[in-house]
Amino acid sequence: MEEKSQKKVLIIEDDQSLAAAYRIKLSPHFATQNAITGNEGIKYANDWQPDLIVLDLFLPGLSGQEVLKRLKKDHKTKKIPILVLTNLEGQCEQMLAVGASDCMIKTEMSMDQILKKIRDSLDID
Repeated sequence: MEEKSQKKVLIIEDDQSLAAAYRIKLSPHFATQNAITGNEGIKYANDWQPDLIVLDLFLPGLSGQEVLKRLKKDHKTKKIPILVLTNLEGQCEQMLAVGASDCMIKTEMSMDQILKKIRDSLDID
């Protein structure tokens, strides 16, 4: 029987408790890695080449928006789907225009709904 390699999800989130919750929920299904800052997220994206990036907009150092712009300009990372997480509804339209594959309002979605979005983005049932 051929074993499928596990999909990789990079979580760029500075809130350690939230990042830990994402990892706990995602780890049975995906290989996960967490970056706390925007610069760290860009480095991990280039080095690890995840199948999907979950990106918070409010990060120390580089903003999530700047991280998104840089990842979409880099030939090594521009094709990686990026799901943006924000607390501000007005940000989604702008993030989609910059290249996010989807945008979610954290306060309006449960962890299970976010997990479903991630699975849908990776075409996993």
